[in-house]
Amino acid sequence: MSTETLQLRGTLNGHNGWVTQIATNPKFPDTILSCSRDNTLIIWKLTRDDTNYGVPQKRLKGHSHFISDIVLSSDGNYALSGSWDKTLRLWDLAAGKTTRRFEDHTKVRMDMYIKLFFIILFFHS
Repeated sequence: MSTETLQLRGTLNGHNGWVTQIATNPKFPDTILSCSRDNTLIIWKLTRDDTNYGVPQKRLKGHSHFISDIVLSSDGNYALSGSWDKTLRLWDLAAGKTTRRFEDHTKVRMDMYIKLFFIILFFHS
């Protein structure tokens, strides 16, 4: 059995609260989307520079409570976030704005909706 050693490449600093989740897309390996207890999402561009591995491109605001879940669309253009404010938000990442807001979701249903919504969204596209 072989073991692989992982090496820390860099740290991304930008949130003012705990990071609760990150989302990536294999088609866009230089982009990371993070969400936090500071109620924001950040779109990161990885630079792979030794002194600054990544820089925040956009900070998305709109939720009024912790953001607990995010998923990134397969085309990299949209994200869906779920928050403790009982809303889901569909984000246009290029514009940095909410395109749709879904209200009154509980935490248990929210996880399911995030997964199902993107399945439905991409079968529709």
